[in-house]
Amino acid sequence: MYLSLNWLKDFVNIPKSITAEELGLRLTMHTVEIDSVAKQADKFTNIVVGKILEIRQHPDADRLQVVKVQVGKDSARHDRIDRNGALEIVCGAPNIKVGQMVPLALVGAMLPNGLEIKEVEVRGVKSSGMLCAEDELGLGDDHSRIMILNEGRHSGISPSKIGQNLGQYLGLKDVIFEVDNKSITHRPDLWSHCGIAREISAFLGAKFKEYKLNEKLFKGADDVKIDVKVEDFKLCPRYMAIVMDGIKVEPSPKWMQERLIAVGMRPINNIVDITNYVMLELGQPLHAFDRDLVDKIIVRRAKDNEIMETLDGEKRKLNKEILVIADSQKPIAIAGVMGGVNSEINNETDSIIIESANFDFISIRKTQQKLGLRTESSIRFEKALDPNLCEIAIARTVELVKKICPKAKMISNLMDERKINSAKAGQGPIKLDLDWLNQRIGQEIEKDKVIKILESLGFGVEKNIKDTIGHSVSVTIPTWRATRDISIPEDLVEEVARIYGFNNLTANMPRVAMEAPIINQEKMLERKIKNILFQGVALSEVYNYSFVGQEQLEKLGIEISAHIRLANPIATHQTMLRQSLAPNLINDIKVNQMRFEQIGLFEIGNIYLSNLGELAKDGKGKEKLPYQEKRIGIIMAADKKEDIFAKIKGAVDYLLSSLDLTVDFNPIEITPNWADKNISAKIIVAKKYIGLATKLDNKIAKSLSIKKEVGIAEISFRELFNIVETQGVKKYQEYAKFPPVVRDLAFVVNEEILYNDIRDEIIGFDELIKSVELFDVYQGGKLGAGKKNLAFHIIYQTDKTLTAEEVDELQKELIKRLEKKFEAKIRDF
Repeated sequence: MYLSLNWLKDFVNIPKSITAEELGLRLTMHTVEIDSVAKQADKFTNIVVGKILEIRQHPDADRLQVVKVQVGKDSARHDRIDRNGALEIVCGAPNIKVGQMVPLALVGAMLPNGLEIKEVEVRGVKSSGMLCAEDELGLGDDHSRIMILNEGRHSGISPSKIGQNLGQYLGLKDVIFEVDNKSITHRPDLWSHCGIAREISAFLGAKFKEYKLNEKLFKGADDVKIDVKVEDFKLCPRYMAIVMDGIKVEPSPKWMQERLIAVGMRPINNIVDITNYVMLELGQPLHAFDRDLVDKIIVRRAKDNEIMETLDGEKRKLNKEILVIADSQKPIAIAGVMGGVNSEINNETDSIIIESANFDFISIRKTQQKLGLRTESSIRFEKALDPNLCEIAIARTVELVKKICPKAKMISNLMDERKINSAKAGQGPIKLDLDWLNQRIGQEIEKDKVIKILESLGFGVEKNIKDTIGHSVSVTIPTWRATRDISIPEDLVEEVARIYGFNNLTANMPRVAMEAPIINQEKMLERKIKNILFQGVALSEVYNYSFVGQEQLEKLGIEISAHIRLANPIATHQTMLRQSLAPNLINDIKVNQMRFEQIGLFEIGNIYLSNLGELAKDGKGKEKLPYQEKRIGIIMAADKKEDIFAKIKGAVDYLLSSLDLTVDFNPIEITPNWADKNISAKIIVAKKYIGLATKLDNKIAKSLSIKKEVGIAEISFRELFNIVETQGVKKYQEYAKFPPVVRDLAFVVNEEILYNDIRDEIIGFDELIKSVELFDVYQGGKLGAGKKNLAFHIIYQTDKTLTAEEVDELQKELIKRLEKKFEAKIRDF
């Protein structure tokens, strides 16, 4: 968006001591980000007034002419200037004549449209510049003709001098501020010169000259009745209209054209220019219809596939989500976006209907996206404009029409169709505690200063009667800030701080106690486990969905009645919450088995358990969330020749030993239906059952088309975490002063006797036995069927040096105990 400094001065007295650059910086610091500050004439650098001395036909092109243009001898800006101060230019425009004064862009000039002028050769003739049309200079939309400075609406602007800068000739003395649109997206009141001027008055402490509504403008005119009907007040909370007669459509006065051009708006005619002028001045878009082309006004939704040709010449297909302004037969405008060609102002128009309305910002946003049509009007409406602005803007429009068209008069009453409370005076009040405000800002700001800042921005401020100390005030929000901007005390803190000046706030370190963040021990353990499984066991981590399907569970023999069903599943094969990590991990093996000989995966995720298949109820009958438990899932797959169960146990043992835990694998009575009941074990740590290690049943694997041996382990993360937490801090322990005595013991037992039972018996036999280590298991050969050989390292140690005799005697007693309890026989072959 562009702002004119001269236009801003209509609303606020800016001290002469403040330069344009300083004002731009202060706007950036207090209100909006200013991208650039430029003198209006600067965009015409190296563009001068020239006089056509000679025109001759191009020797090698029928449609081109070689023009000699005088720019002045003292204008030594080009080495091709002849002794008469003239340059040769190749031009194809048909409207040039000898003696005309024309704008000439010299080599090196940068036109407002971004074109850089260079010396070029056109069919053998050097062209040392370019004669410019209106659109190339940003002064109009005509591209077919060269702009003639001493003819038409450009004549008499100022005395033209050969070599004079075009900006000087046009009398351009304004300064233009370019505003970053993103910085005012949430501020509909800033999309106008009036709104920005109010901000300037607040941070400069200068007087703000607000436009006063003259209600007398609308009285005494009721010759014509306007038939207006609003069918959807949700999409159009307010619609105002008035009829004016005695209109003469012609070019706008010079002062209005200059201001429109200064901010990048193309002049069209006096009526259209007035509506654009008011929009840029006050922020309210308006539209004017040719009254002779409109019999009535209906604000309605468009019909599906309804066609309308807009002012840009495009025929657009509409639907019922788009709001339109229509007459009795057809749409004549897309509400808040663009008018139609079937009701536009033309040179024959002598009576007009002026529209000033308020539209739902969401509807406007959707409409412009649907049509791919974004206009100055829709940009403002999508910000949620103040409904009260409609009346102010239409009054200003009537005022300007009467000023520019002396014979114009109102011939109707002001029509005002609106939703109840759509134009309420404001919102609030918001109670603002001044002590609280100062704490948030971090600096003491006097009460009178706070009140002055808020009042300068248009807020109503009253002392809180109930506050006996007087440290709080009640703040009423003006309507232009109450739509989507100010709603809570924190918003008022921002208003005070930015106008006071963030750069005026003293920088202080926060007065808070510096404390180390609380360490999430569960998260730390989870990361440690991931590193162990990835780096130590060489497994790949996977993240599966927390959902499973009925067919998937049935193939694994899992009962589905206790699973929690989803009300809105994302897919037909993901209709329930999982109660184990295994089903999805098994599916991972199925998907990837053809790509790899060996597969090793792990996942740490939640499972979800219900209460007898239903969500538990609290005391008030409300549903509770399902119980969630975090688990560690490990799955490995390899060819049939691999002992996959041994590998999965090895992975579990490595994980737990890396956490300084000792694991036991004990028999398990009940296993999942998908597990091999003969090759399964409980995972026991610190005498607690924390998980399961098993092998996928071959029949289940075959039904799933899995051709590899699959081992699976699933561990309760919560149980494991509790065990790790009770370990305490590891401390250094000195080596024993007296050496251990190691004896090996090998004996034969029934193959059904468990290693853990024998180990527990040995280590509990005597306090001199410190540890037991199984180092060999052997079956077959001379042992015979149903037998196995177990070989142990047994370490004896105490607080003295043990003799061989003491250890031998104790070993004999141990052998007797094992023979008696396990029918163990010492292996002597």
